Amino acid sequence: MTGAWGSLVPLGHGALLGLMVCGLVFLLVFGTLVHAWYVLACGFALAAFAGLDNFAADEPLAHWAAVALVLWAACRLQFARQLLRMRHFAPRLDKVALLLIAALALTALYAAFDTRLSSTLRTVQALVVASTVVLVAGALLASKRMPLPVALFCASAVLLLAGISVTHLPAWSDQPLAPGQLNFAELGVIAELALLAAAVGARIRGVLHAEKALEARNQQLMGAMGTDVLTGATSRAGFESRGEEWLREGRPFSLMRVDLNGFKRVNERHGRAGGDAVLAAIALRLRQQVRADDMVARLDDDEFAILLAGSPTRQKLAEMAIRIETAGATPVAYEGRLLAGGELSMGIACHPADGHTLASLLESAGGALRHCKRQRMGPSYAFAGEKSGASHG
Repeated sequence: MTGAWGSLVPLGHGALLGLMVCGLVFLLVFGTLVHAWYVLACGFALAAFAGLDNFAADEPLAHWAAVALVLWAACRLQFARQLLRMRHFAPRLDKVALLLIAALALTALYAAFDTRLSSTLRTVQALVVASTVVLVAGALLASKRMPLPVALFCASAVLLLAGISVTHLPAWSDQPLAPGQLNFAELGVIAELALLAAAVGARIRGVLHAEKALEARNQQLMGAMGTDVLTGATSRAGFESRGEEWLREGRPFSLMRVDLNGFKRVNERHGRAGGDAVLAAIALRLRQQVRADDMVARLDDDEFAILLAGSPTRQKLAEMAIRIETAGATPVAYEGRLLAGGELSMGIACHPADGHTLASLLESAGGALRHCKRQRMGPSYAFAGEKSGASHG
């Protein structure tokens, strides 16, 4: 049995090292201070328990293990107060936490010069218990805003307190752990750090969810104002408003539906960001091909519509469709690479010949677009009511 427990000692050190690497990954990806405190807490815990396992209490280097233990407690407290946003949710308790950090800093200075370990370890244990109580109280005040991170933190606090209750830290200075003896304090620290890593992940997930919800809300607001956030084109709401206005005024106009063929493959090969870059570029090129009185709108993920004022001949509309096709085919610059441009298909309907309502004009242009996409040969555009994309003057 002793050999089995003894094998847990290097496993415990390996677990702390693994958690430190996990924290480094978070730090490199997000670059925030809270992750730096987590990495330091893991590193000092590893140094402390490696010393507790390898040095006798009367050895000259033994007191540095106690210093590392104090620094672990300080970094852990600093990390947890930032994770729980105590300054925002529990400002009074946050001040108490800062006082405890100052007390731990003084304890670390004392431990660095005093080789007697008993008083240092008693102070560390008392400050760890006190700081855990303060942090749990602060966590409960933040539970409504961060329920999952708070629940994970409270579970980690219970495991830590259980560990240092079974294996008292001060006892190590009087009677060090025997080889192979299970150190419940170390297990409690490892369990706490593991759950704190999960709490960090939960908080990041919550932040990303909130950002996504805010982005969706902004898109709704921009759409209500008539602008598509991603492409800068007119939104569907703005398109419908302009189309209905022209219909009420009895103005002649043409409606061109433009579809980006194979856009799904762009997303699959280059990711959503690459697909967004292609959509924004296509929208810009469409706007560059029309007049100031015309309108380019985004109807769907990869479909645009153009309202063309007046009564241009079919020859003119065909020439415009060819220009749009050529502009769309130009490669799109993205992160130092050139992505394939858009292979466009177009369906064209005219008011009043092809419909007297916006819905009927959209349906007529949609039918022409579907006919165009079914053609294996021929132009990239088709007119409503015709079986060929050929233009007529």
